[in-house]
Amino acid sequence: MPPNKRIQKKTLKLECEWASCQDSFSLMENFCNHAEGHLNALISAEDDDDEDGDEDRTCLWRDCGFCSVDGPEELRRHLFYHCYHTKLKQLGQQVLNGQPEIGSCSIGYQNRNIIPEIPDNFICLWEECEQPPYENPEWFYRHVEMHSLCIDIPPGECEYPLCCGWKDCEATVKGRPKLREHLRSHTQEKVVACPGCGGMYASNTKLFDHIIRQSAMEVSHYKCPLCDMTCPSPSALRNHIKFRHSNEKPYSCDYCEYSCKNLIDLRKHLDTHSSEPAFHCDVPGCGFTSRTLGTIKIHHRREHEGSFVARYKCHVCGQCFTRGNNLTVHLHKKHQFKWPSGHPRFRYKEHEDGFLRLQLIRYESVELTEQLMRERQNRQVEEDDDTSQTEGQELEEASSGAAPSEIQAELRGVLLEEQRTEEPTVSTEEGGQEGGMLYIFTGGLSPAGEDSVMQQAQDSAQQKGMHMV
Repeated sequence: MPPNKRIQKKTLKLECEWASCQDSFSLMENFCNHAEGHLNALISAEDDDDEDGDEDRTCLWRDCGFCSVDGPEELRRHLFYHCYHTKLKQLGQQVLNGQPEIGSCSIGYQNRNIIPEIPDNFICLWEECEQPPYENPEWFYRHVEMHSLCIDIPPGECEYPLCCGWKDCEATVKGRPKLREHLRSHTQEKVVACPGCGGMYASNTKLFDHIIRQSAMEVSHYKCPLCDMTCPSPSALRNHIKFRHSNEKPYSCDYCEYSCKNLIDLRKHLDTHSSEPAFHCDVPGCGFTSRTLGTIKIHHRREHEGSFVARYKCHVCGQCFTRGNNLTVHLHKKHQFKWPSGHPRFRYKEHEDGFLRLQLIRYESVELTEQLMRERQNRQVEEDDDTSQTEGQELEEASSGAAPSEIQAELRGVLLEEQRTEEPTVSTEEGGQEGGMLYIFTGGLSPAGEDSVMQQAQDSAQQKGMHMV
């Protein structure tokens, strides 16, 4: 239940995207209760079919594909965030409707329902607040806002100085609106999202900037200069470079040599120096305690939930693992697989037999893939003018006869990259050697069609001695 009601300026149309559901609601409370009903039905059905109590569950929200491995609590947080994200996109659409001259987003619709991972419940750190953690971000943000509304301000003093009551924060701001805005720096609350690509922003101005920059640029995405990663906004690109390409860790612990890249991680680390453990196992008769929530979760799984089911399966040798990260290590070390630069991890897709295997298709923007294709074609022409098969012909064969221009027009993504080995497969006229890349385009294909294309690509790669990832 929400801690308090917030009146919207315009009526919301919150559409459920769980599987084939198309119900819509005007109130967040009704919307969240409806979505929770879908989840409860899914969990109940899977528990009836799964005697071993397998905890891996896949989110059925359209265009999501998230797979939970930490039990139903993680999937509940994830689903409630979809509800919150849907509301932000609706607010973003209302804002853009009021400014039609700005235009609309053209980055790509395939990322519209991709939301961040939510590892823990949302905790209010306002001094002396005893509110239990929230699993629904909407109720959490309303609760935090309530703290700013409960501070007494003298009549007529709109810019009365207010002290932030958040733990370890000594900031002072002028007036209640500024305090609410400041609290978002602690909670990471966003107020609007792009209805096109799903990107979330802390103000309407940043959403406008996101749209305006696209019309001002020839290419409608922000590509990292250090790798192949593309980002939906300049701020997202800055964060990507900071966390993926920079070793700078400006936040240091006063009690040990630990340092990190952001204040949130530092505050979590400081809990490890507390004299009293903050977390206790809630199983009757168990006295285990820990300073971190992660350790408590690991203890609970190992001691009170029994053994894990090995559902992550290597598509090369068939070896099975209980965790996705274990399969990732296996693919790296045993089979020398490497994901295209800029992407931090492999993704796994559930198959009909219940096993999760490596997802071989990487979704990317149309412009970047076209750019990479052109670069590949230019290199090949320069290296060997007499080659009998061009990159465009390879694309034609992999796409069952479709013309390259038609493929590019429908492209929504994909990239299979050959792993470079100690003995490169392509020799140049000058005596140098380099590896190659194979691109497979699957715009608008059904799952069966994608599997067919992938099989053709694998057969082609095996004939050429290529390693595909």
